[in-house]
Amino acid sequence: MGFLDRLFSRQAKPQGQRMLEATSGKRWTSTPPFGSMAAEVAGGAARVRGRARHLRHNDPLAANAAAIYKTGLVGYGATAASQHPDASTRSRIDERIAAWAAKTRFAEIQTEIVDALVTDGEAIVVMRVDEAGELRLQHVPAEQLDESMTIELAGGGYIANGVEFNTSDEIVAYHIFKTRLTDVFPSSQTPIRVPAEDVLHIFKREGAGQHRGLSWFAPVVLPLNELSQLQDALLVSAKIQAMMCGFVQDLNGTGTAFAEGQQSGGIMDLSLEPGTMRVLPSGYSVTFSNPAQMQQSVDFASHSIRLIAAGLQVPEFLLSGDMRNVNYSSARTALVQFRQHLEAIQFTLLVSKLFVPVYRRWLALADLNGSLEIGDDDGAAVEWFFPAMPWVDPKKDADGTAAMIAAGLMSRKQAVAALGFNIEKLDAEIAADRKRENALGLSFEQSPALAAESDKKEEKNDAEDDE
Repeated sequence: MGFLDRLFSRQAKPQGQRMLEATSGKRWTSTPPFGSMAAEVAGGAARVRGRARHLRHNDPLAANAAAIYKTGLVGYGATAASQHPDASTRSRIDERIAAWAAKTRFAEIQTEIVDALVTDGEAIVVMRVDEAGELRLQHVPAEQLDESMTIELAGGGYIANGVEFNTSDEIVAYHIFKTRLTDVFPSSQTPIRVPAEDVLHIFKREGAGQHRGLSWFAPVVLPLNELSQLQDALLVSAKIQAMMCGFVQDLNGTGTAFAEGQQSGGIMDLSLEPGTMRVLPSGYSVTFSNPAQMQQSVDFASHSIRLIAAGLQVPEFLLSGDMRNVNYSSARTALVQFRQHLEAIQFTLLVSKLFVPVYRRWLALADLNGSLEIGDDDGAAVEWFFPAMPWVDPKKDADGTAAMIAAGLMSRKQAVAALGFNIEKLDAEIAADRKRENALGLSFEQSPALAAESDKKEEKNDAEDDE
């Protein structure tokens, strides 16, 4: 083989081609690539937030999803239990922080923060000190953190969407607009630099480098909007079908067979009374409105709701309120998964980024102003209790928990914490109840016969639920 033959053989088209369909292919020609999480969120979070807010306050499904998360994550409010080594100090700390929480409406702020997390994707809380030296929490709307401020600073630091970083990529400050309800153009102001130690920036981080939050409605903004339009179209279609019983066609063009009808322009309207039998003259035919397409659209709308529920990570029957196809087993399976999802958010996001920093700041201020004397390096240790998440069958769960405690697989403290209570307070209440019962000669123990009868009824109900 000569030189030219070898050259042309190298340039020949290869016999095979390696290709990952996830990287190329005709089905991906219209799909744009997704860049770094930080860049994508910085460029689109504000628009997504605005659309999510519109849906949150106008769409029933979106409003219900936000309410489900608020109820599931914080409910009537999480409570703190000091882990100080001294019992009397623990009791004083718990009493003082409970009073502070009631005074500052901390439970209400918690629900407001969760609502902002779900809708806006982030919640910004500024910790301030009032004239009495007590902690005050100010929830700042996400748009007040200057999203337009992205600049390089002297010395190697930089500001990205209002968040200031040092040369080590550590957050050192936040640039927040100081606005009032009477401000007409708040964005024309100069933002105020607030040190990072005074700001709680709470958001679910989805990727490396992300410094602003993204609405939890982001995966379902488009499906929710499309479903809303479909529902409007179905409603109009149903109204038309209800008003239009059928259409009479005059094939001969005489227009004289139904003289008793009401004439409206060039259209003759006929009404049907109950029990009416009408004989059509020769040359006329009737076409009735067929609502078959309506049923198909309803099925598609149900499928869309299931997709939206999956995108929001909420059980579909909770989101839609439709319990027709739900039984005991399916409801329990869905709720177990949803409960795990909520607990992950509670202890990886809310506790670490909201509750613990607030508790430590409150405790430090109480120690400084002399209202509390901690006097120990472990004085800031705390445990947070969230409202218990009810199960489908509380008796079965109670029996299972009791069996695990008896087998040494769970402590009473763990079981009581799962119910949202502090075991020290619970034991004190139980002891007080027993003392009062003994003093009054009361007994509330259930007899063995009543317990056996209750178990039989429970087994019967379980069998009916499984069927």
